Amino acid sequence: MNKPLFLVLVVFAVASASACLAIDVSVNGKMVPPDPPAVERGGSVLLPVRTVFTALGADVTWEAATMTAIAVRRGTTVRMTINSRTAYVNGQPVTLSVPAQLINDRSYVPVRFPAEAFGAQVDWDGAVQLVTITLAETAGPSAGGGTPQGPPVVLVPQEGDKVGTRIDFSITTTPGVEQVIYTLVHRADNDEIISNVPGIRHLPKEDGTYQGGIATPRLIMEGKRLPVWYEIHFRNGPHEGDPETVVKVYPND
Repeated sequence: MNKPLFLVLVVFAVASASACLAIDVSVNGKMVPPDPPAVERGGSVLLPVRTVFTALGADVTWEAATMTAIAVRRGTTVRMTINSRTAYVNGQPVTLSVPAQLINDRSYVPVRFPAEAFGAQVDWDGAVQLVTITLAETAGPSAGGGTPQGPPVVLVPQEGDKVGTRIDFSITTTPGVEQVIYTLVHRADNDEIISNVPGIRHLPKEDGTYQGGIATPRLIMEGKRLPVWYEIHFRNGPHEGDPETVVKVYPND
């Protein structure tokens, strides 16, 4: 008489154990730290913003004013905003099945989208609850044979210049090394970084010269324009820690 009940309890216990299996994520054979753990939402696996992009080898910044994560890896820029199903890859919109979202007061993003945007293969093994990411480690544009030889020399703009919403720049740097140029937007009243404007990544000419343009946007919050200044980074190399020159400029109006 107790046998059916025993079987029901065994089935329930097995099902519960299966449902409670932790979700693991592996990138090129290395397990992503499980604290805080990955979660499943709407059929997608999500991890905290910085955990995802650090594991993918991307440079990541957080735009607090818009709750947007911005990650850059080897010339590809990914933007994901909390609660928005529209993300951007190099400025092109992509519709997500599951948006980035707040979970337990932490910002989480779906793992598959940025991984595939950076050229990775993503596989799922439901039996062991494992996401396997295979990310190509082939060299990007910086494989021109050069080694960073100190920070770039910035000819334009100069420290303290007044600028419009877009400026032209000119530098001399190491031939064959990928240059990374981007802008941090600061609030003028408290120096808080409120935006990161991904710029460009490209090789300089054979003589080491490089010219281009970068945005220095005006920002509006609650119908009012924020007082800002800009911190433009000119980095000689594709990785954090490569030598760089920083120039501070200000709006001309």
